[in-house]
Amino acid sequence: MMNIKKFIYLILLLCCAMSISSANQNDKWKLVKDNNGIQVYTKKAGNSDIVKAKSKTIIKAPMRKVRAKLDDINHRHEWIPFLKISKPLSEYKNNKRIEYSHFYAPWPATDRDFVYLIELVSETDTQLVYEMASVESNLMPVNQDKIRADLFETIYTLKALGKETTAVELTYHADPKGWIPNWIINIMQRVLPYKILSNLKDELEISVEAEN
Repeated sequence: MMNIKKFIYLILLLCCAMSISSANQNDKWKLVKDNNGIQVYTKKAGNSDIVKAKSKTIIKAPMRKVRAKLDDINHRHEWIPFLKISKPLSEYKNNKRIEYSHFYAPWPATDRDFVYLIELVSETDTQLVYEMASVESNLMPVNQDKIRADLFETIYTLKALGKETTAVELTYHADPKGWIPNWIINIMQRVLPYKILSNLKDELEISVEAEN
């Protein structure tokens, strides 16, 4: 007969295994949208109640043109939803700089802004990876008319599939702060990456078509 110590040990092992299995399930991306050649996935992010989102698409444009569009900070508002203005706060050095973005919100919500570091962390002939995350900086003090939001992580991955085609993946995880309930934020997490890639795809493909 199994003694009490062995029984307790077995129970602990089972609990540990169940916990690991549950964590692995949370780590898996779940497809939540597939439309117009754009897929959106979400998954639980650590201890946060705000889900992390990832969107993927293929754009009929050379990687150099996609890069140029991402790097053009003065015109990002043309394809990033709700973006009013973006501007650099520091010089571009060692493949990185600090930037500022101001997003408008319809009444009665309050506008949001971000101060973040953007860095080109990987560059080859066929792939580019940009990472962005909030930083504290005295280059842009908090304005009482806006809520300073928190960008946990944004990653743009560009992969050249040929001379005229680029795979683009966007990972996005942010907290807009303020009074917005998490369930509404989680809807935004799913919608925003889709709209970003949809707009980016349209802008680039229309531009390339016009050139040809």
